[in-house]
Amino acid sequence: MTENVSQVDYPIAPDWMRITAYADKWSVNQGDQIRFYVNCDGPSEYEAQLVKLINGNTDPAGPGAKEIPTPAPFNGKHAGRKQIINSGSYVLIEDREPLNLQSFTIQAYIWPTMPHKPEGYWRPGPQAILSKWFEGRGYGLFINDDAEVELRINNTVLTSGAPVRDRAWIFVAASYDADTGQAVLYHEPQIRYALDPQISPVEQSGVAPPERSETPLFIGASPKQRDEGPQGASSVPRGLVLGSHFNGKIDSPRVASQALSRLDIERLKAGEATGLDERRGTGPTTEIAASLVASWDFGKEITTTRAYDDGPYKLHGKLVNLPTRAMTGHNWTGRETDWKRAPEEYGAIHFHDDDLDDARWEVDFTFDVPDDMKSAVWAVKLTSSEGDEDYVPFIVCPPVGKETAKIAVILSTQSYMAYANEHLAANAGAAELLVYRVPIMQEQNMFLAEHREYGSSLYDTHTDGSGVSLSSRLRPVLSFRPKYDHFLAQAPWQFPADLHLIDWLTEMGYEFDVITDEEVSYDGLERIEGYNVLLTGTHPEHHDVHYLNNIHAYKERGGRFMYMGADGFYWIHTYHGSYGRGEITEMRRAESGIRTWRADPGEYYHQSNGALGGMWRFVGQYLHAVGGTGMSSEGFDIGSYYSRTPESNNPRVAWAFEGIDYDERLGDFGLVSGGAAGLELDIVDTTLGSPPHTLLTATSAGRHTEGYLLVMEDYGFSQAGIDGTQHPRVRSDIAFHETPNGGATFAFSSIAFCGSLSHNNYDNNISRLVKNVLDRFSQDGPLPEPGEEHFIHRGRKDYDPQLNYTRVDNTHGETSE
Repeated sequence: MTENVSQVDYPIAPDWMRITAYADKWSVNQGDQIRFYVNCDGPSEYEAQLVKLINGNTDPAGPGAKEIPTPAPFNGKHAGRKQIINSGSYVLIEDREPLNLQSFTIQAYIWPTMPHKPEGYWRPGPQAILSKWFEGRGYGLFINDDAEVELRINNTVLTSGAPVRDRAWIFVAASYDADTGQAVLYHEPQIRYALDPQISPVEQSGVAPPERSETPLFIGASPKQRDEGPQGASSVPRGLVLGSHFNGKIDSPRVASQALSRLDIERLKAGEATGLDERRGTGPTTEIAASLVASWDFGKEITTTRAYDDGPYKLHGKLVNLPTRAMTGHNWTGRETDWKRAPEEYGAIHFHDDDLDDARWEVDFTFDVPDDMKSAVWAVKLTSSEGDEDYVPFIVCPPVGKETAKIAVILSTQSYMAYANEHLAANAGAAELLVYRVPIMQEQNMFLAEHREYGSSLYDTHTDGSGVSLSSRLRPVLSFRPKYDHFLAQAPWQFPADLHLIDWLTEMGYEFDVITDEEVSYDGLERIEGYNVLLTGTHPEHHDVHYLNNIHAYKERGGRFMYMGADGFYWIHTYHGSYGRGEITEMRRAESGIRTWRADPGEYYHQSNGALGGMWRFVGQYLHAVGGTGMSSEGFDIGSYYSRTPESNNPRVAWAFEGIDYDERLGDFGLVSGGAAGLELDIVDTTLGSPPHTLLTATSAGRHTEGYLLVMEDYGFSQAGIDGTQHPRVRSDIAFHETPNGGATFAFSSIAFCGSLSHNNYDNNISRLVKNVLDRFSQDGPLPEPGEEHFIHRGRKDYDPQLNYTRVDNTHGETSE
């Protein structure tokens, strides 16, 4: 290395995560600006230092964490201030005169998921359905602490006297007549079972009209307090803090300016038309239509963050903190499972009290990235004199078409977002069973368990038990940090694991650019076609269709592709179009795949663009077709090593093993799981997309524990014999195949693989193998073409490696059938 790398100290803070921060971008072009947002919950000041990140693994058996302090205009001390996240989703409808009612009718369908909150719940209290109520003025419809429907008119409260059933559709309504002072509350389950008590309307007379409230109208939340401090600064609207967040679905909220009869309330359910006549359908009667104020239809404009109002005043709402849309409504019949084909049956929005789209903090400092700043992985390191520490990583990319090297590493930021702030370590009841040991927590895990407002990962469930399908990077992502060990691996995972590759490339003296999948998706082929070779990170699991198509186009044009990990290209993702470029990603877990939760029936299609969620495999884009291998198994106790196969001697690929004896154990060492073949493993399978001319050059078959299990999409029913001690598909395959126009792909097929690169001061057979491949792949011009004898007709099943390599002798690497 030519740069002076500082050895990193590891201060122990007296409190967990008193400094947290984020940037508005995770990748930035040379010459562009990036903004940083910092929260100091205790320290009165902090010091910012730009560092170039090289390695993020603190394991004393390895080279250690490495970073290079670098001059920057923002380096130095800054005044600290507290910044607060206001999570919880809702619809905001700006205050308009038609909403300041005397007489009224309000109504909606609700599907509550958490009407009874357990003792000690992080957000106790009532839940608002529709509220223009604040500080004892106005009106609103709520669920109270006893799970009863509640009508508030100023300080007068009517309750239904019966708790709502969780996860069941209920029609709720309330009317008030200012002339008579009569208020009526309705609580009507849409399904009434044989032994359910009858719930009668509740009436009260002598109620004073609602006093004017100048706050907006909210659906799914209600104003809690005014605040000119840090909490109010990040709330929407600014200065007004929301509370009473609803957990569950709300469908078809309506507002009228009269106290309607029960029959007219029924008629109002149709609710969108004010000008129909007898020739043009059935709408509200003229009397009802004249009183219609708002009729929100959440089945319209699902891909946006607008709540569309079909009423005469067009009181369209703004969705805050991105609740889940494209949800089955009260009238879903099941005949259509794609919301685009029956939007009228998808008029529900699912609100959660821990939804978050943007922390909305105030900017603390900005950085204008110099035009000549090295493309690399960088971070702002934030410290205090009391020992607090946080990092805000970002990737500097060259502008499109201005590559500075022949090699590019693509970091998988969409995957980092999928795992962002995961709570499984602290909240998954079966964590010990999954990892075959007691999970060791990081301070980030403990902090997130206490601060649900920081949001969750796509592997978590919301506080109401429903799956998290949307993830934002506009918040502190405490897993997107160097020196962070994931509980599954008890070692670096995702971003810090990818720094193993950055460290190796740096130590080996390679010139390389760093870009992200966001650039590949948004900038297209032009972003990558100038590179001789692309390297993935260790775990490129989550990607959108544009990434996959652009990588395919790159390979078809002679590009070389090194798949440096495993479990790649697995889940279908989409970026949310209402949030600019890459800020929000969406994934829905459908009927198969490795899932910590599963979407409910009828809710598999993304709200972002209407695409079917689930695995790429089930829409015909097989993961094996991208890098040549695909996910087969996972296990989180110990890893293993590879043995070469006879195909490694094939002249098409033998060059990759120069300097490596045939009988060597490949990767019988490593900082992640103890071996190069570990955690999650990919295999060659020509029936699932591996090209039929693929060469399986090395395998770990027969060497995994019972903690490694076959992926569920590969078998049809539960059975014994699917673990690493028995099943032939529980293995990792190192594989090679050529692509058109002088290109090629090499797959190393294990998440743990890059953790072996630094062993023995980077002098080992894994390092040698990767160097041989990279040196050949990075050369100019097409790769040498195989001899004519290698051009033969091949069927998919003519070559089935699982039949040939089901057992491998642990000493000699010889195969037996």
